[in-house]
Amino acid sequence: MSDAAIDKAFHVSWDQFHRDARALAWRLAEIGPFSAIVAITRGGLVPAAIIAR
Repeated sequence: MSDAAIDKAFHVSWDQFHRDARALAWRLAEIGPFSAIVAITRGGLVPAAIIAR
């Protein structure tokens, strides 16, 4: 990885990641029931799994 890419990296802890995913899940729950979750497999499966729970 180049130095420029490292400078632009945005690091998030697992705790913050879970907090954000739960906050998103609460917002989505207010909108209404959903019958499916669609996620991008390149980085989206973990957040989708947290939201699905």
